[in-house]
Amino acid sequence: MLSPTQPYAAVEAISYEPWLAKQVVVSVLRLDQFFPQLSGNKYFKLKHNLSHAQAQGYSRVISFGGAYSNHIHALAYAAQQYGMQALGIIRGDHGYAANPTLSDAQAWGMQLQFVSRSEYKRRAEPEYVRSLQQQYPDAWVIPEGGSNALAVQGCAEIAEHIRQGLGDNFDTVLLPCGTGATLAGVAMGLPPSKQVLGVAVLKGEGYLEAEVQRYLAQVANNSHAKWQICHDYHGGGYAKCDVALARFINNFPIALEPVYSGKLFFALDAMINSAAIAPGSRIVLIHTGGMQGLRGMQAIMDKRLAAAD
Repeated sequence: MLSPTQPYAAVEAISYEPWLAKQVVVSVLRLDQFFPQLSGNKYFKLKHNLSHAQAQGYSRVISFGGAYSNHIHALAYAAQQYGMQALGIIRGDHGYAANPTLSDAQAWGMQLQFVSRSEYKRRAEPEYVRSLQQQYPDAWVIPEGGSNALAVQGCAEIAEHIRQGLGDNFDTVLLPCGTGATLAGVAMGLPPSKQVLGVAVLKGEGYLEAEVQRYLAQVANNSHAKWQICHDYHGGGYAKCDVALARFINNFPIALEPVYSGKLFFALDAMINSAAIAPGSRIVLIHTGGMQGLRGMQAIMDKRLAAAD
């Protein structure tokens, strides 16, 4: 079973002078510290998936990810805790098997199957998923990123972590948005008086909005927070990192990585400086973890900074 060492994640006030000067009150929900092995929000995405799989008699879980996937890393650990087998279908060739992310996953007992990019693109096709279920009848197949209705149900619990730290003393919650499942869950867990803003970390305009609407239709009634997605800070696409983002991360007082949390904090900084976030606003940032992925991105960041100097 998955057992965090504390009942709720910490909520910390951020004393960052450029934001204080603009009179914006910013707090951070430290999911990155709540259950580090599961990359922050991955605990919430996986807990109901694994409990459901076990209750249905499955002894194996299968999912998908890239060579530095936070989801694959977290799933390997979680499956081990549940005493289940795990198979990770990895985009790319076997040469990635020795990287830190996949080395951890294998140490936790996950088997890896490397596939071509063309095969990986089929990961959400019903026919492809059925073929996996036929090949592994003992397996529960979890979508890429862990994102499904069970994940949204788990992510709705994040709202209670915010309330435990701040009560009702916040207006807007910001979080990075990769698949839309965490955003949908947080929106579901908060009342209509609150606003949730997702910062897209990939080029997914239109698609991400449709995904959030689909998740909410599956699991929610009409009483949820207002939400929207900002598409201005993906930096060129998923896992892309330019010089400005790398510099911001290096100079920020909290440890960030460039795929998710870095883009979130960078986006808030830009919105405060442009007055898109008004003085007096009370903001909560959700640090969704994923710091293990920095092991695959640090060299890229260093290269960007060295070339700019």
